[in-house]
Amino acid sequence: MINKTKRLMVSRQVKIPRKTYFWGPTPNPGMHPKDQSVTLLSIIRDYLKLSDKEREAARILANGLVKVDGKTVREKKFAVGFMDVIEINGESYRVVYNDQGALVLMKETKERASMKLLKVRSKVIAPGNRIQLGTHDGRTFITDDKSKKVGDVWAVSVPDMKISEIIKMQPGNKAYITAGSHVNQTGTISKIEAKEGSSANLVHFQEGFSTIKDHVFMIGSSKFSFVLSPEEVIP
Repeated sequence: MINKTKRLMVSRQVKIPRKTYFWGPTPNPGMHPKDQSVTLLSIIRDYLKLSDKEREAARILANGLVKVDGKTVREKKFAVGFMDVIEINGESYRVVYNDQGALVLMKETKERASMKLLKVRSKVIAPGNRIQLGTHDGRTFITDDKSKKVGDVWAVSVPDMKISEIIKMQPGNKAYITAGSHVNQTGTISKIEAKEGSSANLVHFQEGFSTIKDHVFMIGSSKFSFVLSPEEVIP
């Protein structure tokens, strides 16, 4: 089986030229879904223009010049996704969305690059009556704290992943939209509407729009605020 993807078939969330080459970069299985991630090869060659060829990008990685969430990565098909922090040659970037829902890079300061936000996606009972929590980037945490809920967002330090703040999905808190017609917008929650049956729950915002709960990523509360700056996004 060929582990390749035609460039025209690569996820539209990846901003790469479609007609320069026949084959496109295919992310290896990793922490983010295939259709919601971009390879480090694309980051180096197509986003940051640090190389012209795949071989040059692979050499940059082999020399240990690239870190993801504070850890050195040498794999060219390593998949990065929303909120991942990438450091290359001393410069830091965060993966975010643009208005079209494509993954783009936002420049980060050294201080802000030491923090990452994680959204809790799943919660199950683990052996020993402990709580197992899964986050949006594929990480798993085991805890005895039953107050942590699906939809919460944690502010963690990288690379040790220690939680410093917990942002609850509740009215009055600020959120970032990660998909749908309002992607890349921020707003303050006014109401969370629970739907009956299999219909997705809706989140209403003071700014006058609504979206489903799965598209909401918390970024601020009365005690903590995480700023996403559109003017710092690399085109």
